[in-house]
Amino acid sequence: MYKIFFENRYIEILENTDKKSSKHHQIISYKNRKSFYKAIKDFKKDTNIVSLSIVTKKTKKLLKLLKKKYTFIPAAGGLVINQEGKLLLIKRNGKWDLPKGKIEKGEKKRAAAIREVEEECGISSLSIVNKIYKSYHTYQAYGKKVFKTTHWYLMQYHGNEELKPQTKEEITEAVWKNKTEVKECMNNMYSSLLDVVNVYLQSS
Repeated sequence: MYKIFFENRYIEILENTDKKSSKHHQIISYKNRKSFYKAIKDFKKDTNIVSLSIVTKKTKKLLKLLKKKYTFIPAAGGLVINQEGKLLLIKRNGKWDLPKGKIEKGEKKRAAAIREVEEECGISSLSIVNKIYKSYHTYQAYGKKVFKTTHWYLMQYHGNEELKPQTKEEITEAVWKNKTEVKECMNNMYSSLLDVVNVYLQSS
């Protein structure tokens, strides 16, 4: 199953669903490429539709068809937890976020994820526990339509360095938050991050 965000709305590409169609949540079955692209176009145009579920046995194929319409950017980031069990959050452009960024040419995903956390928060002493999630979202930048896939890694932080937000990347805060505080921050967070943050909230 793939969940692709268009700001606060999303498209699901999945093999089956128990959901029912409604005014704000539409469900269709994949028929052909032409009808698929039309469904995407209609979804983007009608902002009353919160989600569009497309049911198909060819989920990977449809994801590729969607990506063809965009400039693709691969990214990597970290769900970073310190020794006190707190989560590392940053504030970028006025919204709470997780440290992440573009994977450079020839760079490994895991290396990119650690580098982005180090650069955006000014810390080291990081270790990757495991890969936890892939998120997908689209946006407009410099006149281009962008499709970004972000590879998320659960990381453990072992140090006690002072956090230093990377201001040149429009980051104004880098802070450790406990679960109660994280839940409060989710009201001012991009929808595409919520499933990633829930991995932390659901951990013991």
